[in-house]
Amino acid sequence: MKPHLELYSHLEEGRIPSAVMGSLSLAVNNCLPAVLALPEGPVPVLSGLEEVEISIVDDDSIRDVHARFLDDPSETDVITFPHGDGLGEIVVSYDTAVRQAVEYNEPVCRELFRYMVHGLLHLHGYIDTEPEERERMFSHQEPLVGKFGQELAGMSFPDNA
Repeated sequence: MKPHLELYSHLEEGRIPSAVMGSLSLAVNNCLPAVLALPEGPVPVLSGLEEVEISIVDDDSIRDVHARFLDDPSETDVITFPHGDGLGEIVVSYDTAVRQAVEYNEPVCRELFRYMVHGLLHLHGYIDTEPEERERMFSHQEPLVGKFGQELAGMSFPDNA
């Protein structure tokens, strides 16, 4: 089964233009079948989900989620939750994407997309706690980002690198 993806921005109005949100939504929806076609990781749930909500939040919000649910009060790039009711959730930090985009000379849109793909891979069962697991996950992630995130590189908006 292919879950329905919903993309939400929980940032102040206009921080991510609607055209950028539309392009991100299109890219992640186009990428989903390719993720589902990969071999599943040890604890896959993605193919059994009805819906995956992807929320773009600021660092304060992701720090709060990280502290409440994972007992870590630091900001992070992406947090993924497989809920038991047919719903999956991916929370990505816009502020972290802006910082990382500058550090790695990457467009902000594509960095945000990278976090979304990373979250989908987590829901597909991939884990990245050990170096060899991380390497396996990234060996799938980066080609997907390259293939489905190409046109995001040219998106222009105030925070884009």
